Amino acid sequence: MTTALTVSGCSGNTTDPSDAKETIVDLVEESTRAVGGAWTLYRGPAAEVCEQPGGGEGAHFVYILEREGADGPAPAADIRTVERLWRSKGITTERFQSGSADPLTGVNGRGGPVTTVGFDAYPQGYTMTGISKCSDGDVKELRREE
Repeated sequence: MTTALTVSGCSGNTTDPSDAKETIVDLVEESTRAVGGAWTLYRGPAAEVCEQPGGGEGAHFVYILEREGADGPAPAADIRTVERLWRSKGITTERFQSGSADPLTGVNGRGGPVTTVGFDAYPQGYTMTGISKCSDGDVKELRREE
């Protein structure tokens, strides 16, 4: 289970690829530590093409960790924990909830040190997804280095 975050471009000053990668990995891992439990790598950190502020191509990094199952009433508390952490880092947050009898819940964030970040707190399991700021890197070259 993964939430796709759509990014139409990146804004702000250019970023070094290694800094962009380190920042998103650090934020996602700090977020999962705050929630607790055993998280596993789903994807990344993987370089993908993004649009630079001036219109040229750059690279951002996608990093996704997953955790099986939720702990009873913990999803609401875990969402609050993640939301507080992200807001402390200058990330604007927005909660979401489906309209079903057993709603799917979570929180998405934008800005601050990242382009987007998301926390899906579903009964079947948790997913933490982060997309770094756009950097000056060449995706083909960065993928060869991975």
